[in-house]
Amino acid sequence: MSDLSENKLPVGIGTRLHRGVRDYLDHVKLFSKNARLYLFGSFLIGINFQVFLLLLNLYLKEIGFLESDIGLVASSRAVGMTMMAIPAGLLLSRIRLKPILIASCILFAVFSYCIVSFKTFLLLASFSVLSGMAFSFYRVAAGPFYMRNSTPVERTYLFSFSFGTNLLAGMVGAVSAGRLAAVIGERTGDLVLGYQYTLCAGILVGLLAMIPFVMIKSSRPSVEERRISLSRTRLRERGGFYLKIFATNFIIGSGAGLIIPFLNLYFRDRFDLAPDTIGLFYSVVHFSMLTGSLAGPVLVKRFGLVRTVVITQLMSIPFMAALSYAYFLPLAFVAFVMRGGLMNLGVPLVTNLGMELARKDEQGLVGALLMVAWTSSWMVSTAIGGSLIEHYGYTVTMNITIVIYVISSVVFFTLFRRTEAHRQGAPGWVITREETI
Repeated sequence: MSDLSENKLPVGIGTRLHRGVRDYLDHVKLFSKNARLYLFGSFLIGINFQVFLLLLNLYLKEIGFLESDIGLVASSRAVGMTMMAIPAGLLLSRIRLKPILIASCILFAVFSYCIVSFKTFLLLASFSVLSGMAFSFYRVAAGPFYMRNSTPVERTYLFSFSFGTNLLAGMVGAVSAGRLAAVIGERTGDLVLGYQYTLCAGILVGLLAMIPFVMIKSSRPSVEERRISLSRTRLRERGGFYLKIFATNFIIGSGAGLIIPFLNLYFRDRFDLAPDTIGLFYSVVHFSMLTGSLAGPVLVKRFGLVRTVVITQLMSIPFMAALSYAYFLPLAFVAFVMRGGLMNLGVPLVTNLGMELARKDEQGLVGALLMVAWTSSWMVSTAIGGSLIEHYGYTVTMNITIVIYVISSVVFFTLFRRTEAHRQGAPGWVITREETI
């Protein structure tokens, strides 16, 4: 009797797992050709973005910049993205996306190259602003593009898959960049040169995104989308919704901006790790984030978009606390990986929720607001974070981030808990009418 009982459990688990994987793949097969091409382009740009995310701070530190200056350079890109996000959102609702994607790809590569070519703080900050302005068009275009090229059936999967694609690019970019920089540095005897050549290699990979972007067959925005405006009437009707979307993303971004851009320096300063080891750590954490993002739609079916975001954010906080106090490398590594996977699981879900709650004529604007909230918070908090770390160290800065994360989760749940409902007989959770504040 016991043998039969023992045999039933794995069969049941295996069957459920098989059905879950098959269901996931069935939804992925529904992705349109345009969506697949955009995903491929995002992967290539993501590699470039990750190479800069991993190495730029280390490069600037190596050529003599202090953490406060590095924070200002990092925040400069956020300044550019913030400046252009709303104009980009309004423009993208009126024209074809394809030429904008191609131009954004080229300009982002050019300004990124300028960052590598100069060592004066003012020029570095200026070109960082310009690269952020160019990148903002690509970033803002993602939400409206996916909404135009998907149906409600596969949409949650597409947003999560998109985020997962960027994370996969992060894995490839992190491990490749860290190793390449170390190898070039060893062979030339100049680590700065290793950083520069690797950053340029990332730029070239990002430029290849033009190939899939050129192959996209984009249509003109619909009549509804072209009606977007920021009139007083619209702000009276939808201002509450805009404020909620902005506020929740701004708060979480403020916490993240204090410490996330400096985690590579954290491992360098606290554990004296080489760039290839730091790159390996980042590739592992991106794998953790990829796994989490792909699991997001499954969790949404059970808990709903809002509750999944809140639960996973709160679960990440103990790992952030462990990371802040850890001086034992294996513990810091595990905390780094788990925090990254849990905290970032909800990123595509928040974007998906915003797009679902937005009217068709305001999807570009809402996408821009989501980005402005994030980049404007980073614009301020990254500069503050660099100064905090320089004067008080990583532990104090990480604990401030923890407090902000808790506040963010509470605010997000309070504002959006009634935007979805679990109905009897319905498949999972259903988005309900958005209520203004």
